[in-house]
Amino acid sequence: MILRQAVRFGLIGIVATLVHMVVGAGLIALSWPPLLANVAAFCVAFLVSFGGHFWYSFAGHSATIMGSLKRFLPVALLGFGVNQSLLALLTLTGMLPATPALMLSTGVAAVGTFILSRLWAFR
Repeated sequence: MILRQAVRFGLIGIVATLVHMVVGAGLIALSWPPLLANVAAFCVAFLVSFGGHFWYSFAGHSATIMGSLKRFLPVALLGFGVNQSLLALLTLTGMLPATPALMLSTGVAAVGTFILSRLWAFR
């Protein structure tokens, strides 16, 4: 059971992270400012992540959707804060171009979000 949940959680996390990166990179390619593109990408990826975890990763749990949302939203927002801060640092200082910076910042945030989600949000 735990192994199945971990595999499912990982799959949903990968899908949500890829959605975030594809949406963000696409918007950057359309000349959106990187920090604004990141906000839009986060919103789309959040829906994928929460829905996937609630109905697939932890299918059959007894938690209510609102109870899980109340715990997952702060975790996701914290992850987004890390993502946005790192993206701002990397792009505004010129350390990396926008798209590679988005990929790096999103990946770093995904790791932290996974840990907090596993330990708290969906328990």
